[in-house]
Amino acid sequence: MPTFVLAAVFAASPFVAAPPQADIMSWVPPYRLEASRQALQHRAGDITADQWLTRMGLQFWLPTEDGGVRYVTHEEKVDDAEVAWFRGWARQRGVKVLLTIYNHDGAKWNWDLARAAFKDHQDAFVKSLVAEMDRLQLDGIDLDLEGNGSLDQDRGEFARFVKKLSAILQPRGKLLTVDSFHSPCFNAPHMGWWEDWKGQVDAIHSMGYGDLYEGSTQTFTPEGGSVPCMSGEAIFRFSWQVNWGKAHGYQPAQLLLGLPGGRFEWGEGGKGRTLPAHLDEVAATGAGICIWDIPSARGGSRDARWGSEEAWAALKKFRDRR
Repeated sequence: MPTFVLAAVFAASPFVAAPPQADIMSWVPPYRLEASRQALQHRAGDITADQWLTRMGLQFWLPTEDGGVRYVTHEEKVDDAEVAWFRGWARQRGVKVLLTIYNHDGAKWNWDLARAAFKDHQDAFVKSLVAEMDRLQLDGIDLDLEGNGSLDQDRGEFARFVKKLSAILQPRGKLLTVDSFHSPCFNAPHMGWWEDWKGQVDAIHSMGYGDLYEGSTQTFTPEGGSVPCMSGEAIFRFSWQVNWGKAHGYQPAQLLLGLPGGRFEWGEGGKGRTLPAHLDEVAATGAGICIWDIPSARGGSRDARWGSEEAWAALKKFRDRR
């Protein structure tokens, strides 16, 4: 068959799939709920939030010391009705909505609380998370269990917890994502733990936010330490983060790099300081992005440019890249 005929056949074939869109994740925090609703219903020119957002975490749940889960009570009231509103918005628009479990108790990021659940009552915690996800008809689970300090002694139990949760969620087509600190040297969970979860999680959210940008030359020395992390390499570059992930078993698309909602400009060097410039640089690595948080994606008083047509057009272009 002539080459030009083959080309025509493949171009017309319904079985040639388009490359997947890039993922963009953001969160509804358990406060400023009305601001989250307004942001999701905001229109920037002709662009709506569902034209760039692909996943949304509802950060509404805390663990209990005996491995249960409960709604947050120290912020605004969150309940089944709030979940239903955000789930309904997402379902109508093809956005995945996840149960985000986190461990800030109103005073601090309480790692003892997280550890009691994922280590001391591991099986009960896994069962509780899955049951709550099923009860509320959500698309997966996002782990935002954060600890401050040197906590590598908990790495093994956290890995076992992730493995057990993944073994239930993966066969059912449910998502499992983990929020990680953005260095391989400090706090928990951090980049040094990523290799434990390869093949088990759908995405990792690197929580660098304003720290991450391609022009970064910053080094990082852990609190109380004297030796720079990774011998002083510029670990906060987008490309460094993605290369680390690739070296530890991940595809670039599984790595969602944190961008700061409400800050249209940050960093220096590279292609520039603006959100569109940073998005172009992340796109070049093949990674996705995660944004803290939904209310700030509208801009508002922090920086109205985040809710502008320029910003949302850049986000849509990033999501739709081929």
